[in-house]
Amino acid sequence: MKVLLVGDPGEQRTQLKAVLETLPETELDIVEGEAATAANLSENAARPPDATLVMVNGNEEAALNFLQSQALLPGRPTLLAVLTARSAGLMKRVLRSGADEILFMPLDPGEATRALLKISEARWRTERRAGGVVISIVSLVGGVGVTSLAANLALALNSLHQRVALIDLDLQTGGLAVFLNIDPEVTIMPLVRLDNKLDSIQLESALTKHPSGVYMLAAPKRIEEGELVSDITVGAVLDLVRQLFDYVIVDCGDHVDENGVAAWERSENLFYVLNQSIASARCAWRFIDLFERLGLATLEPRFILNHYSPSHPLTEKAIETTLARPIYAKIPTDDRTFEAIEMKAQDLFQVAPASPVARAVLDLAALVMPQLEIAATNETFMSRLKSAFSAH
Repeated sequence: MKVLLVGDPGEQRTQLKAVLETLPETELDIVEGEAATAANLSENAARPPDATLVMVNGNEEAALNFLQSQALLPGRPTLLAVLTARSAGLMKRVLRSGADEILFMPLDPGEATRALLKISEARWRTERRAGGVVISIVSLVGGVGVTSLAANLALALNSLHQRVALIDLDLQTGGLAVFLNIDPEVTIMPLVRLDNKLDSIQLESALTKHPSGVYMLAAPKRIEEGELVSDITVGAVLDLVRQLFDYVIVDCGDHVDENGVAAWERSENLFYVLNQSIASARCAWRFIDLFERLGLATLEPRFILNHYSPSHPLTEKAIETTLARPIYAKIPTDDRTFEAIEMKAQDLFQVAPASPVARAVLDLAALVMPQLEIAATNETFMSRLKSAFSAH
């Protein structure tokens, strides 16, 4: 692994270098002087770094500007900010500037090893992963919109000419079929009862096609059948379905179980949904604690603020401070649009394609798409937005 260390010369950088040199399989490039020099070295290097450690100690403005410039680069290395003070305000500024993770001085070898191992495993996973991108969506609070976000994100990706599948792991509720106004004849249950290895024909026979073109694997029709679905089945389904689709969206519901964890282990993105309530923020904290104890080194949860209202007394800033995590995306509140969706039995992009909700979900779809796909579908994305506005 190649690591680029950015920071002014001095005792702290010497200490940081000494700790890094004790870690296995780590090649160091030490950069003298200001961050501009580091940017040039990083861009002109024969082999780009896998990780860049940016020291935020003396010239805070220069360090933050450097993080921002690096965060915008395509195919950038993982950005690790090294802080000397555990200031909540500074941590938030660093994360907003583009840092992927924060370390503290004096650098703990165990923490540094964990961070670099996570980068190494993520790189290996990206290189080795075959097939589509799996996105799991979860919350510990009911009513925050996990199912609606899963369905609408699938519809948005589908509108950008991606092949999309939805999997309903909220086994007792089965809300995806209701939200999409479809009545699936087949559910996940025939796959549970298989005596042999799952194949693509068996999987395709269990999928239900939405009029939009999105495919769905429905939850069991009977509540008690959900107990028969195991993490082994979920793992086999995800391993196969990602070979058939560009994106697989998993509705994990508002609880955590072995099936959900099996989905997270195979996910490139894990979205935790919360709203502007104290109960929701507290449960998000509980989720962070649980997730850290699971030890999924190659995955970091991202937080989606749903039903967002800028006039709400519990602000986005307050929630970020409470969680010590940035909000990845906001989906605005729009009760009238969702009432129309329910009454007309149509989807979001049929009822209100120019609404703030639709635009926010399309923005989220663009965020989860790799840069090459974004470039390839940019014309389609813009034409959809223009047509939406003209329709409005």
